[in-house]
Amino acid sequence: MLRRIFLLLFFINVQAQDTLFISGFDPFETPGNSQQASRFLEQATFGQIQSEITALSDSSYLLWIRNQQEIPISLHRRELELLAIELATNGGTPRLSKLDRRALWFKRAITSPDQLRQRMAFALSQIFVISDENLVFESRNVIIAEYYDILLRNAFGNYRDLLEDVTRSPAMGYYLSHRQNRKKELIEPVTNTYIEPDENYAREIMQLFSIGLLERNSDFTLIDGDTSQPGIQPIPTYDQNIITNLSRVLTGFTIPCSGGDINYLGIDMSRDCQIHQGDVCVGANCNFYLTNFFSPPIPIISVPGLRHPDAYAPMVCYPRFHDTGREINGVLFPERPALPPYDGEPYRDKRIIGFWPGIGSGPLPPSDISCDGLTNIANPTPTQAQQQQQCLDYCDDELDNALDALFYHPNVGPMMSRQLIQRFITSNPSPQYIEDIASVFNNNGSGVRGDLSAVIEAVLLHPEARLGDQDGNFGKLKEPLIKLTQFFRAMETVSPDPDQLKWRYTMRQVKDIYGQRPLGADSVFNFYTPDYSQPGELSSADLYSPEFQILNDITAVRTHNDSLTVICSGYGTVRDGATESNCRDDFHFVAPTDRAYIPPAILDAIPADFEGMVEALNVRLMHGKMSGTFTPATGMKGILKTELESGFDGAPHRLKVLHLIHLIYNSPEFSVQR
Repeated sequence: MLRRIFLLLFFINVQAQDTLFISGFDPFETPGNSQQASRFLEQATFGQIQSEITALSDSSYLLWIRNQQEIPISLHRRELELLAIELATNGGTPRLSKLDRRALWFKRAITSPDQLRQRMAFALSQIFVISDENLVFESRNVIIAEYYDILLRNAFGNYRDLLEDVTRSPAMGYYLSHRQNRKKELIEPVTNTYIEPDENYAREIMQLFSIGLLERNSDFTLIDGDTSQPGIQPIPTYDQNIITNLSRVLTGFTIPCSGGDINYLGIDMSRDCQIHQGDVCVGANCNFYLTNFFSPPIPIISVPGLRHPDAYAPMVCYPRFHDTGREINGVLFPERPALPPYDGEPYRDKRIIGFWPGIGSGPLPPSDISCDGLTNIANPTPTQAQQQQQCLDYCDDELDNALDALFYHPNVGPMMSRQLIQRFITSNPSPQYIEDIASVFNNNGSGVRGDLSAVIEAVLLHPEARLGDQDGNFGKLKEPLIKLTQFFRAMETVSPDPDQLKWRYTMRQVKDIYGQRPLGADSVFNFYTPDYSQPGELSSADLYSPEFQILNDITAVRTHNDSLTVICSGYGTVRDGATESNCRDDFHFVAPTDRAYIPPAILDAIPADFEGMVEALNVRLMHGKMSGTFTPATGMKGILKTELESGFDGAPHRLKVLHLIHLIYNSPEFSVQR
């Protein structure tokens, strides 16, 4: 009860202010000590660095967050494009590969100053999922990199803008197959064959990206559809009819054709957007050339891996292929008959979920004019040009209406809030925590809905986030990639190449070893689902444990073995002029040329006595929260000191430190974020 009152008082204090967050509310304005600062950075970044811990200890949480939001964005796509040009002009790798893109992700995660934005984009990438497991992306790494940049640019923006940018992204269009999606129409009269809209994206934008499957209260608990019945009677948020009709709204979209001569990054990337030689499209008329709809820009031959900017530009509507709700078999809406194959069609108009304030739900109106006859006109008359723009506006307005309908659905706040809390803070947030963050999503304090900058502030500064480690059920298993980047950052590892792309000796095996890689999930459902509960003790306690879904015997063993290679990089036996990173036998250090390593100076600065050694790494890696005591030997501290005394007395100092790091890295306490 006291905790509930404390939370309530906190949010009453916050909501009474014009701005969302804390201007003078103890104890959440400033860290009480370096341990609290370190713990906060563990939650908010890809890993805490000692200099940043010191700086935050003398500052405030909110100031740190606001400063992070102002740091220029460390984007991915342009650097990948420049790398492609460098590879093409200076030799080396013949073409840009997905390994280069993954390596760039590691560089950004480990070295970029905009850490909170990078972490937010990674969290969003596991909600708005695309995956390079899909073979369509084999040679489209620049397009994937631009998709990640969409998440970075929108990380502190508005959820509604993010939803539209994701929907119009060609990468998402490829992945969930609404790129070049076409309205239902007869394509083969002899066999009476129709093409129908693909429903894939219509389903997933609702299920995974916005409203979920079931109606929710603001604290994410289920709404009871029939209180007269025992138990909860869930209410579905949508049905197949809604999916079918939303898929009709999502027809006609594909990449634009910018046309004209273009010199991008010093490369000639001219693209033909003409239907006949000498006929140049202008304005809306470009969206009525059928060849533009079916002809995406080809790769740039002179620079393998590079793509024309149209290839990753936001998709646009080609009204000829958009369902206007107006005609079927030439019969105008609404008099069109329900003839085969339209028997059982749910609605002859497009009825989508509608939650506009003061409006409610209803069908989208048909277009006032037919758009099919306006295609492939070399020189449209003023009237035709006006009609073309009207058709284009109708298509864009329909998409806006559909996205607004999802955006204003009351489920979105608790859906997004819960998942962001899970990615940053804890797998099992209390209903009150979710409701508090959802209220910020609904209103940032200035009447703005969907403000993600306010949402992430609320997630990180909520009392449950700052005090939750006092609860035994609080926390989460660290994601394998974040656990790895935390080690890299905490131990101040360095990369051997000037571009800092060689953080791992290989990017090819990251997922095989860790069960996870950036933008590499097996399906649109991510590496793990928010509702996964590990069978056994966690499931019996009704606790969720999403990250445990990829922790199994194989990944546990492979991660343990690989971590020794990563930690011992450069330290080991010298044979035939090369160093085997094994931390044993004839121990030497040779700076590797193909992977990151811990600088010797960092190891040498660790105290030589066993207690000092353990405590120093406790501070670096575990924000001083390691369990137990040295005397008597209890908990993790006691185990590590005993291990050092029995197995490493007399070993070289660096070898002791490296093995101690390995023990800590693979310990349950380091693997769990509290």
